[in-house]
Amino acid sequence: METKTNVSLVFLVVSGIVMVFFSVPAKADDGLKETNMTVYFHDYSSGGPNSTDLPVVGFPGKLWNFTQFGTLYVVDDLVTEGPELTSATVGRGQGTYVITSLDGLNAYVSFSLVFTNMAYNGSTIQILGNNNQFKAVREYSVASGTGKFRYATGYATFETIFLDQSTSYSILRVNVSARHY
Repeated sequence: METKTNVSLVFLVVSGIVMVFFSVPAKADDGLKETNMTVYFHDYSSGGPNSTDLPVVGFPGKLWNFTQFGTLYVVDDLVTEGPELTSATVGRGQGTYVITSLDGLNAYVSFSLVFTNMAYNGSTIQILGNNNQFKAVREYSVASGTGKFRYATGYATFETIFLDQSTSYSILRVNVSARHY
């Protein structure tokens, strides 16, 4: 009889501890802020003196272009508040991308949104991922950040809203949703 009481008592104590452990609510305010923004990248890929998007390496004997597997590009695009070139400057989109699929559809993107405006000057958001570069809307991860976006996580969508093939000028709308400290 004494053994049953001890086993029952142990079971009650352990059950109580488990119930308390699992019923403690998660911290409601984790100290993270959420920032949602829309900015516009101005991309010139003509290969001329004003290009902001240039191929820097590819396979020997192959044309280095947007659909050639292995072609690596370096980018330094102007980023503005609105789609017009005269809109207020937010910063620069600086980084690289490489065509990663044999069929030329996917590109791996790795770049920083480098802020130069008053609100976020000196801060960055790091965006990366692999996606079909010809989809209407491409989604990438926000992997990190610095300054006002320290420890950022989230996502960014890219959508080409204007393309002039004769001048190789395009405007990309970029929606960023990031949680950060």
